[in-house]
Amino acid sequence: MKKIIFSILAVAAFMVSCSSNGDLASVASVSSSTSATIAAYVADNYPTTSVVATTTSGSKVIATLNTGEGISFTSSGSVISYANNAENGLATDSLVAPVDSLGRPKPDGRGGKGHGGHGRPGEGPQGPRPDSTNVGGNHPQGPGHPRHFGNEIAVDSLSTGINTYISANYAGLKVIHAQVDTICQGVVTEVLVCSTTKEPVKLVFDAAGTYIFKGERIEYADVPAIVSAAVTANYSTYTVKKRAEKFTLVDGSIQYKVFMNLNKVRKSVTFNADGTVNCEK
Repeated sequence: MKKIIFSILAVAAFMVSCSSNGDLASVASVSSSTSATIAAYVADNYPTTSVVATTTSGSKVIATLNTGEGISFTSSGSVISYANNAENGLATDSLVAPVDSLGRPKPDGRGGKGHGGHGRPGEGPQGPRPDSTNVGGNHPQGPGHPRHFGNEIAVDSLSTGINTYISANYAGLKVIHAQVDTICQGVVTEVLVCSTTKEPVKLVFDAAGTYIFKGERIEYADVPAIVSAAVTANYSTYTVKKRAEKFTLVDGSIQYKVFMNLNKVRKSVTFNADGTVNCEK
């Protein structure tokens, strides 16, 4: 009898050991130093985004941003490559189609394992394929991304006016993210559109759905000298982020948004092309 019990315990221990090893291999932890390096890189180069997930894939560490973009790093935190989900577009939009842990629609209207009950990334029932802008449809497969922020809106909830503008002016690009924000111009809808190889262009619309301007990420080193001189003169105690944004307004005028921080307090300042301050938040 003792031999039988011993055999059962031995088999159980072996099975637990195998299961544990498999789990460790699939969810290898990211060191605190690597996580800190990744967070610092994203804060400096993607200051309007946040990291919502950090996962390992072989020897790589992949940081997923709240915009659905992803950046691959080495295990020590060195940048390898950039990617976005424009190739397949978003998976089923869990903001309007919550799912359970198996990707099935939840009858109680609550999401799966995401923050705020917004469902798991990359899961959901199949829907019609999206058009060239990924508006008005959901791809049955694709990476999706975690929904962690209350100001994000479903891409298929964009107004007719916004959809029409994107289709007419950015037909070759796909929507990967949309959110409502409050900027110097007031409450706006910001939509990110991109190809599979380039970082997105941000299209900004007012509360009525009228196009206001587009924003593009640029190196801070590339802002005009008159703008960087204004930053030095007026914000010399601040640390300036590596990347800024270039705004092209509907009238053709140009503005530059510079991101900076002081003692963990973040600030963004929008400058006109002549170096004068247009807005500060």
